[in-house]
Amino acid sequence: MQAFFQSFKLVSTTFILFSTLFFCQKATAQQHSEIGMWLGSATYFGDLNPDYSFAKTRPALGVLYRYTLNDYMALKATASATWVEHSDAISKNPYQQARNLSFKTNIIEVAGFIDLHFQKFVMGNTKYHFTPYLTAGLAFFHFNPKAKYEGEWFNLNEVGTEGQQNTDYSGKKAYKLIQPAIPIGFGIKNWVRGKWTCHVEATYRNTLTDYLDDVSSTYVSTALLGDGSIATQLADRSGEVGNRIGDAGQQRGNIVGNDGYFMLNVGLTYVLFNKQCPRSY
Repeated sequence: MQAFFQSFKLVSTTFILFSTLFFCQKATAQQHSEIGMWLGSATYFGDLNPDYSFAKTRPALGVLYRYTLNDYMALKATASATWVEHSDAISKNPYQQARNLSFKTNIIEVAGFIDLHFQKFVMGNTKYHFTPYLTAGLAFFHFNPKAKYEGEWFNLNEVGTEGQQNTDYSGKKAYKLIQPAIPIGFGIKNWVRGKWTCHVEATYRNTLTDYLDDVSSTYVSTALLGDGSIATQLADRSGEVGNRIGDAGQQRGNIVGNDGYFMLNVGLTYVLFNKQCPRSY
């Protein structure tokens, strides 16, 4: 939770500074409301992908509503769906190859953003039809990591691979499947013609959980998970490719830092209404 407030404070301070600068600009404010959709991709980064590989990038799609407050600032609400996955088997790291964990999860997200234009943007104006922008906000997403074992998919949250189903003994509580995230990114927006605008946007979601991949801290004893149980089999899969390495207390994941996911999208929006406001100073 401390990391959440630190991230939120940083984003808030940065955007208040930029907002102050933009509101002080002399401009003819144009307010308009838009709806649209986008297509893109999502890539997971975390304990199974510490090297920020894009090898397991997956499709994503979403819808958005954007309200432009003035020529330099817009508010945006989005809803999106994707899935992310990764596997130790494709890593070049010897430890990850020996660990042999994998996961897949759907992600359903709703988010609110503030877009800050680097320059004046006015729809219908050929001089001010284009602008780069910064974007940041707050998101909430649902996830549910799964792993495939002997041809069957298992919900890892229910299994409790790090002892979450035996909290009294392991000290670890089951993680919640709805979590907040701090998205921050960069985009380019361009008026196409008429009421149509297109954009390209790249945003990283810094989540407030280290269990997007169901991997966080250390292995627990097989006695705690149950000898021969599915929890034991999914907690330590190193025996499938070599010698078992999952002794109780040994590192399973990296507790320093939370997981995240990167989204790249290309979208198109249509203006619902457009009104010109008085000149502000």
